[in-house]
Amino acid sequence: MHYKKKLELYIPLVHFIADIIGSHCEVLLHDIVDVENSVIAVRNGYISGRSVGGHLTDLGLKLLENHNSSDRDYLVNYRSRTDSGQKLISSTYYIKDEDGVLIGMICVNILNFTENQESNMLTERTLKNLFHHVAPVNDNEEVAESLNTPLNTIVGDGIVKVMTKYGISAERMSSDEKSAIAQELRASGIFKIKGAISKVASALKTSESTIYRYLAIK
Repeated sequence: MHYKKKLELYIPLVHFIADIIGSHCEVLLHDIVDVENSVIAVRNGYISGRSVGGHLTDLGLKLLENHNSSDRDYLVNYRSRTDSGQKLISSTYYIKDEDGVLIGMICVNILNFTENQESNMLTERTLKNLFHHVAPVNDNEEVAESLNTPLNTIVGDGIVKVMTKYGISAERMSSDEKSAIAQELRASGIFKIKGAISKVASALKTSESTIYRYLAIK
């Protein structure tokens, strides 16, 4: 079965989860092969502003690059955030093919999780039934994912975040430092985004071929 046909089988589950939990629950089905047109199905997309054809998030890119799904079936109970600053609690279920290769993800984002006790209890029970375990969440927990951030912003913010750690300009960086930055950016998954190589090369004041050479270093 072609992977897209297999992913389509999960579309009813998107609506099933959303109908159980309610309108404060955003559910998306992602094709992780096409990261720039990743969203196959969505319910309650008003929460993050996403729609069918939307791209993968920063966390999704990082999960792909670091193969976090190879030894687990899901990731639960992490913080995410919309562009407007609204915090959510999120969970992701990994969809794999017959060979265990990741082909898609179902992402569940819960809005206002801590504000209504009755709603909390229903949501928690549902997530436990779906994902087996939901741990307590601290409101001060670091946000792990930014929802609906434009791809160009993901690349730009990623570059700035890593380069800032070094506290010096690109002109003063050694080749080893630039290589280390390229490796760290690779781990974030941004090189899966078209045009990222060019943007990183420009930020590091070097050539695209040099960035490719850095990335070839294991």
